[in-house]
Amino acid sequence: MKKYLLTFLLIAFVTTIFHKTSIAQSNFRADSTLKIMEKVADWQLETWQKEGMRHPIYDWTNGAAYAGFMALNEIANDSKYSKAMYNIGEAIDWNPGPRRAMADDYCVGQMFSQMYSLYREPKMIAQFRGLADTIVAFPHTESLEWKNNVHLREWAWCDALFMGPPALAYLSTATGNTQYLDIASKLWWKTTDYLFDSSESLYFRDSRYFDKKEPNGRKMFWSRGNGWVMGGLVRMLENMPADYPDRPRFISLYKRMAQQIASLQSDDGSWHASLLDAASYPVKETSGTGFYCYALAYGVNHGLLPGKEFDPVIEKAWAALVSSVHSDGKLGNVQPIGAQPDSVDSNSTEVYGTGAFLLAGSEMIDLLLRQSQNSAILSLHNKTGLHRKEEVIAVPYNEFISKTKSDKNKKFKIFNSLTGEEIPFQLEYRGNKIPVNVLIQVSLSPGSKLYAETAAEDPSEFKIKTYARFVPERYDDFAWENDRIAFRVYGAALEKTNENAYGQDVWAKRTPALIINKWYKTADYHVDHGEGLDFYEVGFSLGAGSSAPYVKDSIYYSKNFRKYKILDNGPLRSTFQLDYNDWNVDGKIVDEYKIISLDAGSQLNKIETVYSFKDKRELPVAIGIVEHAGNGTMLLNERDGIMGYWEPQHGKDGSLGIGSVILEPVLQMNVSHHHLLTIIKTESKKPLVYYTGATWDKAGMITSSKEWFEYLENFKTELERPVLIDWL
Repeated sequence: MKKYLLTFLLIAFVTTIFHKTSIAQSNFRADSTLKIMEKVADWQLETWQKEGMRHPIYDWTNGAAYAGFMALNEIANDSKYSKAMYNIGEAIDWNPGPRRAMADDYCVGQMFSQMYSLYREPKMIAQFRGLADTIVAFPHTESLEWKNNVHLREWAWCDALFMGPPALAYLSTATGNTQYLDIASKLWWKTTDYLFDSSESLYFRDSRYFDKKEPNGRKMFWSRGNGWVMGGLVRMLENMPADYPDRPRFISLYKRMAQQIASLQSDDGSWHASLLDAASYPVKETSGTGFYCYALAYGVNHGLLPGKEFDPVIEKAWAALVSSVHSDGKLGNVQPIGAQPDSVDSNSTEVYGTGAFLLAGSEMIDLLLRQSQNSAILSLHNKTGLHRKEEVIAVPYNEFISKTKSDKNKKFKIFNSLTGEEIPFQLEYRGNKIPVNVLIQVSLSPGSKLYAETAAEDPSEFKIKTYARFVPERYDDFAWENDRIAFRVYGAALEKTNENAYGQDVWAKRTPALIINKWYKTADYHVDHGEGLDFYEVGFSLGAGSSAPYVKDSIYYSKNFRKYKILDNGPLRSTFQLDYNDWNVDGKIVDEYKIISLDAGSQLNKIETVYSFKDKRELPVAIGIVEHAGNGTMLLNERDGIMGYWEPQHGKDGSLGIGSVILEPVLQMNVSHHHLLTIIKTESKKPLVYYTGATWDKAGMITSSKEWFEYLENFKTELERPVLIDWL
């Protein structure tokens, strides 16, 4: 009998181990984690849409959910989540709730501040900032004893440490004003000094619970209440500079609570409704568990907790959360609204449970990616509210090889860590023998990240999207293009003809295919045969954004280029150098060379121009767009360095938009010499960098002056706020 019993127990043990391993294999992957997060989030969005919100839009319950949606938005690379948050903000005019000093009513300020950090629309934080200024001005000398509606004025209950302090901390990050973080820290410790039980390393819900006991005689500590605290702790740390004076104190408290919370985890991986009397509440509870999973995973990811000790706790917690998700995405086992432990079942759900789940999942993805391989994983983070489509991002080659542990002598492929999709890339040489950058083309929705890693495999043969070449068969032209637009400039041979021209020419395209060679071969590119045509009139002008010295109200044109050098040629970026030599500028001999690069997916070229002259005086330079007869539309934005022109209608061939984005300080913009001109100054042998290019309405992507000027403004924003490159 004993033999059979031992055999049965062994089988049961092995079955349990196999079950746990299979859960880990199916759920503990970054890609499957993202999928189940999206499933839960989409269920919540659809429920809101079909049934409406159970609680006011500004309510703390929803505020916690919004925190989770913002975390998901960061990793999903799907604009529907940021759009949902934007629409929610618009629906309440970006206003917190009516009880001005009640933390529950301004929990929503976390989302407002995060959205403002992306979109920079002042309306998003105007109302909340006014409220925060009031909170800063309050004396905060009142006792936190639960009486006289103290909760309407102070953080007198532990849940408030998720609602209030992070809202002020995120506002501090968004505005750069540390007084909001300072008051959040001050009031955090006021609440902690009052509600924190040092003997148990846990928070009482409020003063009414100091003497309450559970059925087993232990003190009453609410699981989700302390989950709110742990979630609030890491969100404070997320917004706290490394040298902030109170940071060590927050870290010490965080580590102390983390050790205690980990020791109280139930066998099913969750934390039941009561922390010290789990047996009285035998069913797992997912809102508290979600916040604990989130906070502990954050600690491991940020080096605050040892992974060896805490990874098993986190993995069990995530398994418990995932097992509570219904087939339609509904998260069950969420304790309902209350102030103390309560019973739950698999159908119990609430929006703050969704928020906690999404927060936990966001940190789980980071944790799983860090553990997935020995080499680092590239993180590309779009911290703007712009949808950055097909942007080419340069990662320093030596850094890339070192971090990914790729062999310089072997080929590698790059792929999206969450989708497995291969990512096109190019090694950029800029005329050197050794690469200087790895160019990666990605699309990033507002506020989103993309994770990428490498494999020691041959990459696919990527479609060539940029191309440049010297065209000796057509008077020494130099022509280049990408999948959006094409350009050319003129060489010395054209000067000997009656067709001589100077500035940058534009070829209008409505195909992503490369057409330069085909059009030159047929020599019939002044007629649109379905791919586009050349109808831009350059003549002896600056054309579509060329530059020239500008002295005493005169433009000093050089001769056409004399030398060229191709530095890179696709598939994602083509770069070349053109030399313009030895011309007289008001008695001064000037030389120039310019390096032009065009990325796939972009309407604008990057121009790096270097003028050389003997004296040390600055040289005024004009960047110009030739003005054509008719009713064109102009944009001259001196403050932001944006010059745009929507050309007059060119018969049945439509209109071109021409534009330049200037990074140098602008002296003035004006319309003269039949040009839109931007005047700047440069020094001898100092690179002058700006961007210039064009679009065609018949290409179908940008079809009006409004859209074109918005494109130029967004392009400037992208230059000022580049994609953040980091490594996991």
